[in-house]
Amino acid sequence: MSWRRNFVVVLTLGLLLAACTSPRANNPETIPSPYTLEPVFEDFYAFLGGPQRAGAVISPGIVEGNIQKQYIEAGLMVYNPALAPSEQFSLAPLGQQLGVWDAPLPDGNLQDALFVEGYIIYEGFEDLYRQLGGQRYVGKPLTGMRFLQDQSRVEQYFENLGFYLDLDESLAGVRFIDYGRQICGQGCGVPASSPPAVVHPELAYGEPFTSVAAALGQAVTGPRLAGPYQLADGSLEVIYQNMVLYVPPGQPATVLPRPLTSLLGILPEPRVTRLENANLVFHALDGNFGYNVPLVFDDYITQHGGYAAFGAPIAELQPTDGGASQCFVNACLRYQSGAVSLLPLGVEYRTRFYDQGSPLAQAAFEKIRIDVWEARAQVSSTEGQTIYASLHANGQLLQGLQPFLELTAPSGETWLYTFPATDANGQTQLSVPPVQGQNWELVVYKVCLDGLNEATRCTTDSYRIWGNP
Repeated sequence: MSWRRNFVVVLTLGLLLAACTSPRANNPETIPSPYTLEPVFEDFYAFLGGPQRAGAVISPGIVEGNIQKQYIEAGLMVYNPALAPSEQFSLAPLGQQLGVWDAPLPDGNLQDALFVEGYIIYEGFEDLYRQLGGQRYVGKPLTGMRFLQDQSRVEQYFENLGFYLDLDESLAGVRFIDYGRQICGQGCGVPASSPPAVVHPELAYGEPFTSVAAALGQAVTGPRLAGPYQLADGSLEVIYQNMVLYVPPGQPATVLPRPLTSLLGILPEPRVTRLENANLVFHALDGNFGYNVPLVFDDYITQHGGYAAFGAPIAELQPTDGGASQCFVNACLRYQSGAVSLLPLGVEYRTRFYDQGSPLAQAAFEKIRIDVWEARAQVSSTEGQTIYASLHANGQLLQGLQPFLELTAPSGETWLYTFPATDANGQTQLSVPPVQGQNWELVVYKVCLDGLNEATRCTTDSYRIWGNP
């Protein structure tokens, strides 16, 4: 039975829930997400209310063994195929990390009130609470109803979701508190863009890279794998086994580490509170929330460039085969056989972004999409035209790529032009001269991007000649 059918079974047989109500027209507009919803969550996300109620998708998919996760503004969706079909989809208990709690009421016979685990479910939330399966998906209550007078708002916190109602906009209906946004924080912002395209493959290795690499030590950087080379944005970059260093454009004396974990899709885990343990150092990133770093890792970082080189932690310590590891913004550390070392993230980075013939790079290229449009749908034979292109893949806008334009006149004559490199929004534009033709004839244009092993991706469109005497 497929995951899609499993989820339908969960809704139809397990919960006997009514179909979700249609989104109300006066719900606030959702911000377009730069991330793509994982197909496995399509039905579950719709069950939660889709973007109108559950908010936008705010992270790429997270894979932990067989378990898949993905953040939305309202929470963290989880899919575990190893569980029984009725339990495979769930929401993580993010509410427990927000530090909100009210003392439960003593058990009592409360007429006309929905009383759950010592809390009264606010009557305005009862319908949605039942519709979502009660504790099955919403979780146990953490608070009673809270009235925020200054905001004219009623809210109630549960383990997996939070409900609120704006009393001044009661027709908008019940909405979800942004658990996912609060817990994931800056880690669920706009995804790190892929590095710009390589324009000059190999340059002489020297300063300022050599002195910075020497100061960090080869135990940190690992051997040099590629570079320096120049990227389309003018920056210079060197790939080492464990880290990637670059010189920003216009700053020839500055060397910075690339945020490898973000670039490679290693997402921050939910932040936690301090653990009282003499072998841990707590790094607060958001009030009382952050990550606990083992003292052995903290000492290693202090002795090898500090957190300026490694970046802030993005997760708690994770057990691995025969040891443990922990990731930071720019690198990941592991402890094995009594020694600290770095995971070879630079090898994966080189495979994805530098090696031209790698299967991973080829697969990434095949996912690139090119959207095209023109400034005017009709122009005369005395007027030029501007062609626009937007390049993206897997919900990410692609910076530093340089497509080309093939323009074909009604006569069959063809011209080739090269676009400027795409900007931070993944867009580029090109102005072309007038094309001769008769009224109502079409000028066909094709925007293409060259890839690996002679592969090319193209999108074709056209505009019409009109307005000639």
